[in-house]
Amino acid sequence: MEGVETWRNRGNGFRVIDLEFKADPIKRSTEWIAQSKTGVPKAEWEREFGKHWVVYEGKPVYQDYDEDFHVMRGAIVAPRKARLISGWDGGPNDVNLAWCLGLCFPYENAVVWIDEYAVDDGDLYTFVDVVAGRLHLEWQKLGGFSLHVADNSVFTKSNVVRAGKSMADVMREHGMAPIPGEISYAKRRASVTAGMKSLYKHVDGVVIPKWRVHERCTFLREAMSGGYAYPKVMAGVGGEYRPAPLKNKFSHIANAMEYAFSKLHIAEMEIPYEGRRLPARALV
Repeated sequence: MEGVETWRNRGNGFRVIDLEFKADPIKRSTEWIAQSKTGVPKAEWEREFGKHWVVYEGKPVYQDYDEDFHVMRGAIVAPRKARLISGWDGGPNDVNLAWCLGLCFPYENAVVWIDEYAVDDGDLYTFVDVVAGRLHLEWQKLGGFSLHVADNSVFTKSNVVRAGKSMADVMREHGMAPIPGEISYAKRRASVTAGMKSLYKHVDGVVIPKWRVHERCTFLREAMSGGYAYPKVMAGVGGEYRPAPLKNKFSHIANAMEYAFSKLHIAEMEIPYEGRRLPARALV
């Protein structure tokens, strides 16, 4: 019977019957499902009717995110013209640091996020050193060179590290020059949403979304699935939500991704001696 699942508990021998909402014939139609979702945030609908047991409080920032549609699985293949772009989130008083790496396809304005790293109560020097090591070792086959787009706060001298250096200073010591990301949250969110909804034809001829994340980036996927969300003004079903996302462990990795995506167009620019040392002498 549709909407009914049964099994026997091996531990105690009890027979378990799981009734889904589709067990009611009236609720099986696409019209009923569409109507029940009207005006109800995706997370709340899943809590009430769905079978996703990990559902976060609040309204997801990116409700268009779909694990089946936006997640890339299997081997990472980079076409010749693909480039790496990094997103960074940090600040002068922030010890919650996040970085994500995207493989972008410049002339399509498309990206797939292929790596991530985030720490709570982390050390700035160690954090940057770990990221630099990943770029030069794990991603050396892709050139190891990345454009770096960061939170504007990384240029402010830190109050939580020795010598009062800014995060940007530490990044430059590792040969990574940061570029300021888009300040406006609304513009960042709009650009990511547009990328998730836009499609393009990949090199293998398959039509895919311009925004994707690889299956290995579990933390970013968790953030997009609802961890990065708007908190409620008051408790209860429905109601109003605050205009700014909740600041939690998921917001930092999501912000890092947003900063990089907001400047994805810079990947089209040609950079002389990209990833190489400048020559000792050159003709002018």
